[in-house]
Amino acid sequence: MMMPDIDGSLKSASWASDFLRHLAREEVDQALQIANKALDAARDAGTKANAFLALARAQLLGRELLKAVEAAEQGVEAAKKADALTQATAHQIAAKAYLATFQVPEATAAADAAVEVAQGKAEAAALTTRAQVCLARDKKQEALKVARQAVSLFKEGKDQQGEAAAGEVAVRGCLAAKKGSEALRAANEVLAIYQGSGSEGESSALLLLAKTKQALGESSEAQELAQKAVDIFEKKGDRQMQGVTLKQLADICLAGGHNIDGWQYTREALECFREAGHQRGEASTLCQIAAAHVENGVFEEALRIAEEGVAMCRERSDRPQLGATLNVIATAHVGQLRFARSDQQEQQMNWKARLAGKEALAILQSVGDRVGEASALKSLASAFLNYGNAAEARSKAKQAVEIGKEIGNKQIEGENLLLVAQTKIHENKEEGARLARLSEKLLREAGVASAARNAGDVHDFIRGYGSAPKEAKKKGLAQPADLKTDITLDMEDTKHRLAYFHGFTARSVRPRS
Repeated sequence: MMMPDIDGSLKSASWASDFLRHLAREEVDQALQIANKALDAARDAGTKANAFLALARAQLLGRELLKAVEAAEQGVEAAKKADALTQATAHQIAAKAYLATFQVPEATAAADAAVEVAQGKAEAAALTTRAQVCLARDKKQEALKVARQAVSLFKEGKDQQGEAAAGEVAVRGCLAAKKGSEALRAANEVLAIYQGSGSEGESSALLLLAKTKQALGESSEAQELAQKAVDIFEKKGDRQMQGVTLKQLADICLAGGHNIDGWQYTREALECFREAGHQRGEASTLCQIAAAHVENGVFEEALRIAEEGVAMCRERSDRPQLGATLNVIATAHVGQLRFARSDQQEQQMNWKARLAGKEALAILQSVGDRVGEASALKSLASAFLNYGNAAEARSKAKQAVEIGKEIGNKQIEGENLLLVAQTKIHENKEEGARLARLSEKLLREAGVASAARNAGDVHDFIRGYGSAPKEAKKKGLAQPADLKTDITLDMEDTKHRLAYFHGFTARSVRPRS
């Protein structure tokens, strides 16, 4: 839950209050229903445009990203015959849809069009959108300048909701520009707008300040602030919004290394959603819990929980969440491979990983989730690598690397480049070592220190692969080493992801009986 967006012309619709309330409460199905009814009832360009824009907003929340882009573009087309406010709103929502699908040039054009057509109070909202686009383009200073300009205009117009939304973008700009003290000041200014109101706005502002503290390494203070955000809904007895906020509190705890607290808050969120009958929230939380189990190497429990989430998603036809949860299942099966007690069991696990991964990939591609698509490709690449199919593993990993480049995500690029490096060990170990070193560099630049260290370990192994130990050369040993055991010992302290590499190498060098 973040600061509410400025919805421009949407606010004037007769159905707007109910629609925006459902959005704030993450009730996607209800919001979609209202938007579709509004579209059926639309009789002129303005009402038709607003209905399409509402549809786009709801689909963005539901992660149906390609559908959101389509609806936003239809809204822009319909708005051409409407007033300036509707046109500006249409371009703003289109820009957000383009950003969600990493179509940055299109988002830039839409944001510029919104600023050009906006008049009066609408100018501040258009500038807020432009600031968001500047951040996506990594133009930190320009984003900060434009966001502050929007904050100033909203203040002049005494629009507190708009001021808070623009203030959030200013906070993000400060953090991106490594201006920690300015980010804290901007976040506190947003909180001052709502402080003491006991509203959803105050809860969002507390979470904004908490995430700012978290980004600056003040995890304990971040957790305390996020707990205050939860308390607002707990006092009201609003279990659904309590669950929404608890999920974010859990994320803050886990990111800060407070794993026990994070687990507890996640379980509480799940209870809240179940009590409120919010199945979308329940399915999302099950996926969150399963993914955390995978990260901690508890694969059996991860699979049990994820399967429950998959059943819910299939029943509700929630494709984006289904794709994400299936990918967790694929990753869990890959993680299990090193614990297989027989070749037959290993093959079964690998088959299940590839089955879930392929379905996840198809779904995530169909909804336009580029990050999810890259994650599914990584799971498949890992499974194929362990299966001994280096060519298919390389193909999948390269596709994920390209996505990382396209969306400017160095972590995705680096992690998958490491998989490409591992596929090269037998045919060109020098190239494999070079790619592993490049992967390490990318991961360090992405700020993922542990993954960078793992990449460095893989680089060292590839460089030394095939070379007999010096001691063995001196003694003239003729007995071949047990490569799988040696590699496992060499990599004992690394994360389980490296098991993919070990299994592939061992199988290729010394087939099992």
